[in-house]
Amino acid sequence: MTPASNDARGPGASLARYISPEAILDMRFGDRERPSWDIAVLCFRTRRGSDLLVERLGARPVGRKTLYAFEETADRPYVYEVQLVDSRIAIVADCLWGGPQTAILVEEMACFGVRVVIGFGVAGSIVPKLSKGTQIVASAGTVTDGTSRAYTDLTEVTGDASLLSLFARVGRDLNVEVTPVKVATVDALYRETEDDVRRWRDVGAAAINMETAPLYAASAVCGIKSLWLGHVSDCLADSQWDSWVRPAALTDVTIALTVELLKRLTAASGSRGGDSEPTQSPGA
Repeated sequence: MTPASNDARGPGASLARYISPEAILDMRFGDRERPSWDIAVLCFRTRRGSDLLVERLGARPVGRKTLYAFEETADRPYVYEVQLVDSRIAIVADCLWGGPQTAILVEEMACFGVRVVIGFGVAGSIVPKLSKGTQIVASAGTVTDGTSRAYTDLTEVTGDASLLSLFARVGRDLNVEVTPVKVATVDALYRETEDDVRRWRDVGAAAINMETAPLYAASAVCGIKSLWLGHVSDCLADSQWDSWVRPAALTDVTIALTVELLKRLTAASGSRGGDSEPTQSPGA
């Protein structure tokens, strides 16, 4: 894929890549028809959270291998699709493996025609004022991971401004308080320390997860609008961990917000599901 002009390496920067998504998709599909989608929802959730969103949308399994490292079976599908208005939406379940997986999926989704990617996830709070269960949206991601560095030289990348504005209206209309936060991306789940938390706070982060910065960085380079949303699942504050055991109703609220956002995107975007130019920060 030709790099977008908002690549941090500079307008028109040339990348001689050994492996491209087009080459991999040619190997994967051959002469077989490829899927075509307008919007993708990446579920940065376990099976239960992913399945609840799939059920709410009435999505159906694609039934064949379409994405890197997702091996479809009849008993355990991963990729689903549904049509709202004239927009075709892909939902990918169990996106649990952080930055590399996120960037790979964004690159492949761009090849399938996707113009909007919504990240449906959870995050850990690292500030006392952000309590468990708070519904949040990532206004920005701090580049604290390795994958994002393949896409940007910036220290911070932002969510799409138009999607942030639309989602804020969704929250107000559903009478749900949604807090914009800056999210730091973590590579090592089992190596989070007090020093790490202090460092993330020092760059302005209020929460952490494994995917926000690479989602925003890869999307900007691939010419895709993206937004991460979710709720606080656990808290790292006061030298203790308040685990991710929490009421199931919190996920129901996040799903309601996500579904309403998709409805408004498809109603407003007609047959292309958001084909306007991305408004993420240059160089993201």
